[in-house]
Amino acid sequence: MVKRISALILAGALTLSLAACGGGGNGGSTAPANGGEGGKASGEKKVIKILHWKQENINKAMEEINKAFEEKYPEYKIEYTTTGPDDEYKQAQRARITANDVDILADLSGMRLSPQEWTPGAKTPDWQQWIDSGLIADLSDQAFVKNWNANDIEKAGTYNGKVYAIPTGKVAMSGLFYNKQIFEENGLSVPKTWSEFIKLCDDLKAKGITPIAVAGKDVWPLKLPVFALQSKILGGGDQQKWIEGVWKGETAFNDAEAVEVLEKAKTIQDNYMIDGFMGIDYASVPSIFAAGKTAMLADGSWDAPTIATANPDLKYGYFPLPATEDAAKNASFVGKYDVTWYVAEKGPNKEGALKWMEFFSQPENYTKFVKAAGFIPTQDNISTESEFIDQELTPYLGDFELAYEIMMINRENVGEHLAAEGVHTEYLAPGGAFKTAKELADVQQKEWEAAAPK
Repeated sequence: MVKRISALILAGALTLSLAACGGGGNGGSTAPANGGEGGKASGEKKVIKILHWKQENINKAMEEINKAFEEKYPEYKIEYTTTGPDDEYKQAQRARITANDVDILADLSGMRLSPQEWTPGAKTPDWQQWIDSGLIADLSDQAFVKNWNANDIEKAGTYNGKVYAIPTGKVAMSGLFYNKQIFEENGLSVPKTWSEFIKLCDDLKAKGITPIAVAGKDVWPLKLPVFALQSKILGGGDQQKWIEGVWKGETAFNDAEAVEVLEKAKTIQDNYMIDGFMGIDYASVPSIFAAGKTAMLADGSWDAPTIATANPDLKYGYFPLPATEDAAKNASFVGKYDVTWYVAEKGPNKEGALKWMEFFSQPENYTKFVKAAGFIPTQDNISTESEFIDQELTPYLGDFELAYEIMMINRENVGEHLAAEGVHTEYLAPGGAFKTAKELADVQQKEWEAAAPK
């Protein structure tokens, strides 16, 4: 997911161009960059600048919500700008927020990775730096905050006792989509333990059916099924304890549990992935699954609308990858918060931004958004009218856990095999140079130790 070279190339260009002109919208409204005093543009409309990444289903819903907002409040004009995802978007965030050239900006997974007392020398995340620098507005006293689930606001929108962000939904990341027709025709059932999962995959291969599709070319999708392994194996099922232990020297990246995670990930990659998976890009993989070329797809729950669009007649489900032999422990999803909104304290139009947030937070408007996004709602009593959410996700949401990459706080300047908080199974053969899990685990531990504060 992390493309360091791209980030370096884009950083200078984005800092100059985005800070200067606000960028071009992706199907959204456009307006002069500064919008004049108080966010005004020509015609005396007050411009509200929203920054987001390109994601077609969400972008389309946002455009509809923005249009409805402009109709209700004709004195405002929305400038909805999108960029590419990942590092390109992060560079855009940094350029726009520090130039005071954005009113509302999205973040990918909520307020996370904040240094703790047990993480000496940990990197401070961008959102925390922005809040500490007075660049993000305190939303604690805004009435619209009460529209959102208090527990979700506490987990993903609160810092030092104050609300600074609104998480708009949750997604499961550790599951596998499965083709119900293939399962039914071959007398297969959803596995509940690791050994049942391996038998399922072997049975599929014996019938000439490719078990799993994954988008290895983009690298980060390889991590998705591993999140289940980490959450159920590390720390005996308490990955927070294991993470703290790494910082305190009580656990290690090459201890038995960490190696087990890598070994099981390698087992899946070596034996059950579609041929050539390291060359398949993320945009293509839903169609491969939807066409029935594989029985399962390693992907996040957010891609359900894409799969349904690719094949409206496909009957599919979604289950947690079972990481252990304890069926009860396996029966919950691992995930994250998605599309979290921040309001800029020093943007061109803070007053308009708060007005837009109030509008977006109204249940009828939020419902349009969350339906399009395919998220698990973070407002109570919201009906998504989604059979997928109700039947495939809800039964496994009783003990919703945050994924390893959301919980793991990294050391500054940690090596490439640990960077970006991921497990980095792309370094395992066949995609990478490491032939065994233990080899990779030993390198990861060395990199961790090398990055320790001197």
